[in-house]
This record gives sequence, structure tokens and C-alpha cells, in this order.
Amino acid sequence: MAKKRKRKGNKQLKCTMPRERRLQSAKQWLPTYTGKHLVRAYARRYHTDLLCSITELRILGITVTEEYETAVKRSVELVTAKKKQKKEAALAKSKGQVWGIDQDENFAFIVGYTSGGAPYGLQWNELSEDEQKPYSENGK
Repeated sequence: MAKKRKRKGNKQLKCTMPRERRLQSAKQWLPTYTGKHLVRAYARRYHTDLLCSITELRILGITVTEEYETAVKRSVELVTAKKKQKKEAALAKSKGQVWGIDQDENFAFIVGYTSGGAPYGLQWNELSEDEQKPYSENGK
């Protein structure tokens, strides 16, 4: 009876080699590359981000346009901003500020703020006990 072999996962280790070794390896790899998206291919092959790839390709003598670099920087900033916004939304949700519902110890629902910064809205003492239950888990 044959012994069953355990399958190894398809997970690749994403460890990056030092820049000096990457540059030496890239000198041999560049002449063999035939695709259209050199920066992206370099980033995937050597597990670097796009900005690092642009820098290293320039060190190797490859010309990368300034327009492409600014577009990459802009996209990186957008991704960072989206991550930050998502993190803030999760934090607001955990604090009870779902769908923009803002509350504190005095107000069950803050509608807005005056020009002086004072909140106005529906106060806790204006609600009956039954109405306070859905809000009190998060705010009070």
C-alpha cells in the first residue's frame, strides 16, 4: 500500500533580499524581461513597493518618467487615505458613532454644534427609558 504524501502549501515566502543583491540580480534579469510594465514586474519579482522599484530601476539606468512617478505617489497616498478613513470608521463604530450619530454624557443624539462649539440636539433626560435603551449601550 502506497504511503500518502502530505501536500505542501502554495504559499510563497515574501522575504526581500538586500538592495545590493537585488540590483545585482536585476542586472541579469532586465535583459530577459519582455513585458510592458517593467516597474510593476520588478516590484512583484523582488517584493518591493512601486516607489522603491522606481528608485532601483533608475539606479540601474532605466528611465522612468516623472509623470509615472507622480501618478504612483498619488495612488499610494489615496490607498493610505482610504486605509486611514476605514480605520477611523471602525473606531467610530466601536465608540457608538454609527452613521454619524454623535453622542456624549449629556446628549443622546447631537445634531450639530454652534459657532462657539457647543453641541445641540436630543438630550438623555428628554427620552423615556424605553427610548434610551438602544442608545445607552453605546453612549450613556
